[in-house]
Amino acid sequence: MSSPQAANSAPVVAHPYYPRDLAIPHYVTSKLSMGEAFTALGAAVTVVMVVTAILISRARSPLSGKDKLITVWMLVCAGIHIVLEGYFSFNHSTLAGKETIMGDLWREYAHADSRYLTSDPFTVIMEGITAIFDGSFAVVAAYGILADSPVRHPAQLITSLAQLYGNVLYMTTNYMEGFRYTNPNPVYFYGYFVLLNAPWIIIPVLLIVDSWKGICRGMLIAQRATSIKKVN
Repeated sequence: MSSPQAANSAPVVAHPYYPRDLAIPHYVTSKLSMGEAFTALGAAVTVVMVVTAILISRARSPLSGKDKLITVWMLVCAGIHIVLEGYFSFNHSTLAGKETIMGDLWREYAHADSRYLTSDPFTVIMEGITAIFDGSFAVVAAYGILADSPVRHPAQLITSLAQLYGNVLYMTTNYMEGFRYTNPNPVYFYGYFVLLNAPWIIIPVLLIVDSWKGICRGMLIAQRATSIKKVN
């Protein structure tokens, strides 16, 4: 006859994540392999890029090569923030057991950070903010470029600052805990955790500088125009 303690204890579910004693009672094995998961993500990103190319061809004025790349970056970011990270935010409590393509994608990435499968408070809050605010401002920044609107640089600056701030906090919290949530396999540590997150540190820094220069340039033109009016 089993003891009350054994009867009440939660079943131990085997999983491949770190730390190894992490409890993920609703975990199910993904149906997609690593290659299939990234192929699905790549296909979705390709669709966004094709749509972006169409929008660029219909921009109010011809765009420079730099602005075309920034537009692609912003709309790809918007798709990732709103759709992929939004999916996590709404389904974090059951994500480990979701038998969907995006569930498989998150289970694959969780090799780099298992906090995504345990409703870690910081991760849930950070991703929720990213999905709503970063995603929305990325769309506004892309619109600003395509429409040649003055909202472009404020929106680009806000988006990039939010991305940089969120990603630095995200990566350093794992660092402060000794990367205990990350599989030490080089593929997962360097390939997933480092390389997949690096663009959201490097590119935002470049875009912050770009927007800083753009806003300062605009303010200088406005100040000169005001000075000329005063003289006249």
